Parts: sequence; structure tokens; C-alpha cells
Amino acid sequence: MWWFDRWLTRLTLETIVPQIRKPTGVDPPEEFMLEMGVKKLGRRALQRRLIYTVSGQSAWKIDSLKDAGKRGLLLYFGEGQLGDALMDLAPRSLLQLNGYRIDLLTDKFLVEVFENDPWFESISDDPQSLALTAYDFAIVLSNKRRSIQTKKKYFKNLPWVSIHENFTGPNFDRSGFATQRLADLLDLNLSHSEFSHHANQKLRTRMVESSFDISAMKISDAITLCIGGVDPLRTYRGWASVIFELLRYGIRKYVLVGSSNGAAVAEAIMRDFKSKAVIHDFVGKCTVAQTHDLIAASRTVISTDGGLLHLAATTSTPIVALFSSNIQPQWRLKMQPISTFLCSPSLDVNAIAPCKIVDRVISFENDLTAG
Repeated sequence: MWWFDRWLTRLTLETIVPQIRKPTGVDPPEEFMLEMGVKKLGRRALQRRLIYTVSGQSAWKIDSLKDAGKRGLLLYFGEGQLGDALMDLAPRSLLQLNGYRIDLLTDKFLVEVFENDPWFESISDDPQSLALTAYDFAIVLSNKRRSIQTKKKYFKNLPWVSIHENFTGPNFDRSGFATQRLADLLDLNLSHSEFSHHANQKLRTRMVESSFDISAMKISDAITLCIGGVDPLRTYRGWASVIFELLRYGIRKYVLVGSSNGAAVAEAIMRDFKSKAVIHDFVGKCTVAQTHDLIAASRTVISTDGGLLHLAATTSTPIVALFSSNIQPQWRLKMQPISTFLCSPSLDVNAIAPCKIVDRVISFENDLTAG
């Protein structure tokens, strides 16, 4: 059935080619289709289309926010990663600038991240605490089941728009995509500077009440290292060698941050350098807000591609970022002017030698001082 194959291919293209007016960064869809296979992608696209159709939500879908009213609810579900959230929600400032009052309903851990956010009216993880009549429209991340199931369950008859629509891959510039999509929904033609401003990842820097006094630690001359990770290929294991090389340049003060999966590495660093350096170990001991404050107060941060890198990108602290070969650094940090990066020659970020990281840190800091 040639007509079915052609229809399936067209359906597949909707999921791998961004449906936005102006192009943003995306890996070549043709290469992604060749790698994954048309049949596999086609089956996924068809399955998602069927689930979307039977959800009943297509009847409430709208294509513009211009005449939708000014009170909106952003339902952010379907992506459980800190970095993805900071990129996807970056252009919330564009909505506020254009007079929209937006509440955020999301997972509990992201409520802490965006607490007291100046661009959202309110933030909650409890849909039953919100009144349907308070909103003119909803915004969801995509048309996938995980994104729209809360909308269907609690806000069934509320008009809505989607940021990603049917797009599900390949790798792409998330903050740029979201910014252009919202501009399309608002029928705006953003200048380069306007686009850059709204696509910039952002959080309110706040000195939170903690069990430790950040100002008393005097870490403005300390380098923060982001320890640990989930993906072995994006989890750097050479931090001890990096510190050893930095000590040669007289850099003796460090802050270690990260989740509990990096605790063993942090403990080894503390043991090996206890008499050689001043190291503050906060790995597995901080909230996201506390980690944000530590990064914001430090001299420079070194991080692999992950949630803490994106958290760093919301501060003014200089960043040295480590990427594997399959990621375009400019899609993660192109809106962050005080940053530099190193790319691994392979998928494993550990192929970046510690001496190269240290060379980049020293030259980068010298350039910033000279500038």
C-alpha cells in the first residue's frame, strides 16, 4: 500500500522536523531517520497520533494565543530533568512581557527550582488546588500522552496550545525551539537581541536560609566542580587529576556540588587533598536552591553537560563546560556569554584529558581578566 507508506513517512517527518516559522538548531532529520529507521519511527508516530486522537483533546486545541485571554496555566510534565526544564521554560519571560499572567503546574521537585520565580504568578504541584475557571488557556510541552494526561484529567475543557507539538527528536536546541514556538503563538517577529534575551536560561539568584553560611565561606576565589552524574558517558571521573593540575597554578580552594551519586568520588577527593587544598564538600547535601547559590558565589564552575551545567547557566559565574561528541554546545550555552567548552572526540566525556581542562580554565580566566 504505497499510499499508506507515504502517509506514514509524512507523519514521521512531523515528529523529526520542528514545526516552527523560523529554524532553530536541530540535528539533520535525514540522518536521524536513517539511523532509527522509517518503520520504527513511523510506528511510534502512528501510536502517538492514535493516543492523541482518542484523548479527546484535539477538540480544545487552538493555534494562537493572540485572542485567547491573558490568564494561562503552564502544565510542565513529561520531562523529569532539571536541564530540560530550564531550557523549555526559558521564554516564560516573553509571555510576561506581553501581558500574560501564567501559573506553573509541574512535578514537586521543579516547584522548588522555580519557587518565587519572578516570571510565574504562582507555582504548584497539586492540580486540585487550582480552579479551572481561573484560566483562559493552558500550555503543555507536547502532544504526547505524558504531557497531556494532566490536562485531560483536571482541565479537560480548557483551550490549549503545545510547545513541541508532535516533535520528539533528534537532538535540538530546546530553549531556542521554545522561544520561537511561543513567538509563533503570539504572532511576534523577534529581533536577534529579543530572541537571545528570552531564550536565555534564567532563575532568580537568592541566598537561601541554609545550615551553612555561604558568605562566611568566602568562596569567591573557589572553583566549583560538578561531581557525579546519571549517564556514565557524561559523568567525568578525572576530577582528582584536574585538582592536582590546578594546584600547580596555585588554585587551592574548591567547592564540590552534585547529587548523592557522586558522594564516593567527593569523599575520595576530600581524603586525597585534605592537606593540600581547601575543599568544601556539598555533594548530596544541598537543595537545588543551595547549589544554585554556591555556584553563583564561586569564581568559576566546571561541569559536564547536565542539570548542574544548566543551573550554572542561570548565574553570572564563568563556565567551563565538558561535552560528549554528539551534543552541539551552542544549543546548551549559546545564550551564556561567560562560558567556554571542550568537546570529547567520542561519546565518552572522559576522553577529555584533565590537562586540557586545566589549560582551558587558566586561559579562559586570563582572557576574562584581560577583557
